[in-house]
Amino acid sequence: MSLTLAVLLAPPLGASSLAILVRPYRRFVGWVSTIGVALSLAASIALCTTVMGAGPQQEAVPATALWRVDALSALLALCVTLVALVAMLLGQRAGHPDREELARTRYFWIFTNAFVFTMLIAVTIQNVALMWVAIEATTITSAMVIPLTRTKASVEASWKYLLICSVGIALAFAGTVLAYFDFVATAGEVPGALNWTVLRGAAPSLHPPLLQLAFAFLLIGYGTKAGLAPMHTWLPDAHAEAPSLVSALMSGVLLAVAMYAIGRWKAVVDAAVDPSFTNRLLMGFGVVSVVGWHLQSGDSTPLQAHVGVLERGAHGPCQHRPGARPVGGVRCPAAHDESRGSQIVELSSGRADLAPL
Repeated sequence: MSLTLAVLLAPPLGASSLAILVRPYRRFVGWVSTIGVALSLAASIALCTTVMGAGPQQEAVPATALWRVDALSALLALCVTLVALVAMLLGQRAGHPDREELARTRYFWIFTNAFVFTMLIAVTIQNVALMWVAIEATTITSAMVIPLTRTKASVEASWKYLLICSVGIALAFAGTVLAYFDFVATAGEVPGALNWTVLRGAAPSLHPPLLQLAFAFLLIGYGTKAGLAPMHTWLPDAHAEAPSLVSALMSGVLLAVAMYAIGRWKAVVDAAVDPSFTNRLLMGFGVVSVVGWHLQSGDSTPLQAHVGVLERGAHGPCQHRPGARPVGGVRCPAAHDESRGSQIVELSSGRADLAPL
């Protein structure tokens, strides 16, 4: 692992560990988290610059390298760290939290930093099995923060999100296993057999029908996490009940990370079968996502807001809901707008007025 990649990954992991160790919560933990993600952002910018100038960055032996950063990985890492930095800066609002709010704030920083860390792992590791593990970990870490303010609706939304996405990820696991066994049956046990670059290189010799079946499982599995219709049913409730900062991370980059996994597998399958197969599947799910959200909403507002819906499916927080407020021209929920609380709890429970953004 290069020094730049270590600087990208270490700060959110360290900040999450610090939030676990510091009890009761102290405000400096939030600032350490923010400074840490700023370091990660600087590292992602450095990776983007390096990749543009020298090509993909990986370990000395490409076939067995665990980490690999190409242009797509660097771009996703930049997006994750940038959105995380903006969200964490918003989380530093001044206030005088009581004991209960301090506990919730500590809980928030533990799992938000872990959430950022797992997304960065998912886009920089090239082992498809470990990428699957990282994407499942994003589900667990984000689901823990959705019911930050414990209500019946938030707990229900968290469980719904966890169960539906876990079922989807299980299907993605089935697709990964199918592709792996096809590779082993054809090429035998070789180092780095689960690296997507190795799979892509061997794809022309694999069995196209089996790869097509594997991709169908993978698309449905990761598509569930990306919010593609009709597997999107977790999305509106999870985004509405999640803390505003976590909702920003989920809608801003988590869906893109799930689509990243689909894109990696698409490159492998396209090397073995006609690309029109994967293109038709993706276009089909994209059209269903657009039409489904249009029919569900009953008006054209979601279609105007979901500019990228064909690429990553429905975008839950932009669904038209009573009490929604404009954020950057997109209608998003601001649930439970009662009193303006203290620093992070005011934002994390969805009560903050973000209209000035």
